[in-house]
Amino acid sequence: MASVPLLRRVLLPTACAILVVFMLLGAHQSLNPSFSKPTTHSDLGWASVWRKPSSLYGGHGVKTSRLHYLIPASHTNLQLCQNLVSSAANGYPVPTILGWNATGDFNAAVTHLAKLRAMKRYLHSLKYREDDDLVLIVDAYDIVHQLPAEVMIERYFDVAHRADSQLAARLNTSVAGAHKRNLRQTIFWGPDKICFPLDPRAPRCWAVPPSSMGPNAFGPHSGNGDIVFNEPRWLNSGTVLGPVGDMRRLIDITMDEIKATYDESFELRDSDQYYISNVWARQEYWRSKEAVHGGEVHGGPADRIIPEKRRQGEKTELHVAIEYESALFQTKAGYEPFLTRLSFDQSNLTATVKTDVLEAGDKFEPYSIEMPSNVQAALTRLYDAIPDAHRGTAASDWIRTVSLGVNLVTKHIYALWHCTGPKDGFDAEYRVYWWYPFAESLLKAAVKSSQARHLISPRLIDGRRWAAKTVYPSSKKLAGSMYGGAWSDAHGGGFIPWAELCGPHEESLFQGERNNAAPPAPLNRRLKTRHQW
Repeated sequence: MASVPLLRRVLLPTACAILVVFMLLGAHQSLNPSFSKPTTHSDLGWASVWRKPSSLYGGHGVKTSRLHYLIPASHTNLQLCQNLVSSAANGYPVPTILGWNATGDFNAAVTHLAKLRAMKRYLHSLKYREDDDLVLIVDAYDIVHQLPAEVMIERYFDVAHRADSQLAARLNTSVAGAHKRNLRQTIFWGPDKICFPLDPRAPRCWAVPPSSMGPNAFGPHSGNGDIVFNEPRWLNSGTVLGPVGDMRRLIDITMDEIKATYDESFELRDSDQYYISNVWARQEYWRSKEAVHGGEVHGGPADRIIPEKRRQGEKTELHVAIEYESALFQTKAGYEPFLTRLSFDQSNLTATVKTDVLEAGDKFEPYSIEMPSNVQAALTRLYDAIPDAHRGTAASDWIRTVSLGVNLVTKHIYALWHCTGPKDGFDAEYRVYWWYPFAESLLKAAVKSSQARHLISPRLIDGRRWAAKTVYPSSKKLAGSMYGGAWSDAHGGGFIPWAELCGPHEESLFQGERNNAAPPAPLNRRLKTRHQW
């Protein structure tokens, strides 16, 4: 029998080597999430493409958070595919379609409440350690993305910081003081210029605060009763962005609201906006109550409805807010006169506005709008990723020719456009965006970038790295599709290939690049629909 010292000399180095190998394998797997066994789109599960929460931290202790992109939709059509193309071209995560081919309570074609049920199911499928991730949820059939995902994330934190300051001022306290009382703004819905469903007595119409834009934001005609000159102070449920944890709590409370107030005799009983707005209004009423130290909250008609708490000690603070200035979400209805497209072709990438859209008369003076540096950098990165699509034109020259949609009141180049109100002109609108002449090439590049697990932004945002929650399967598992597809929540999560989702609309979607044609002249929407409202 070998001596103990000899065994130690032989076995100890071997054991150490085996231990090192296992440690290296574990580190490799945590830093490079891989796909599991699925082979066809029908049995590809969400777990196989989600970035694993265990790898939340990169080198030097920097946290990696994720952006979730969700679209409630029961079926496909051209407008959904336009949404998907515009989001992929702008570097968004692979979308997850909620309620896809669903039946019963989850069928969005039957009830808008299916949207909320599917959102709840998704949010509760996530781990609580993902609560600081951001989730973007948008309507399926009337959304077009204009700016890259990294700009959306960066703007979210800018908007949230300003909104917290505005809330603190409303409550006559500091931001730190408001946070100490759990008062903050983290969930941002799109803005509407009308209260819907309309009922002047309802808290959702009278108890909500004025917008951050000020009472005269729309010029001398502000507040004259015409929707065009209304403040965008009401909630639109078609777009929302916020942290996973806060969103989960809000949707849970909204589902409780439905259970407590659903009325079969009410015409709009299946409106998701109705219930979300009611929950938000209760929060705002009790915020106002706190601001006056328990005194009377003024506003509304004599027969107004007070949003009482449903039980003793109920917590009404849900961190819900409206994104008033359309840096994130630009709604169309009532905004037509104030939206235009500008090329930033002057020094320092500026454009001069010479149109008096506010009808200020002699007081009007032309003014300049500058393209933000992060917008320039993000667009340039996407453009440079497809050199074969634009041979001979440098990004520094191209960026001066780009026509971008701008809100002339807030002076923001909006991140996405939401076609609220009449849908005429939506298909034409798709063809005026910067990515339209390169859409096919951008989608191919997006698939490769996703498969390589590139970060959404090369820079830290809010001190964190930002990655996509979902990525595309390998090229082999994509079954030859160069344009990707989407994930679905059907049957535990399956992949919907491009051919099934958008193949029939391919010629229309890629016409700008395949025909090598310049995009059409920008739509002139000024004053066209004012009298429709």
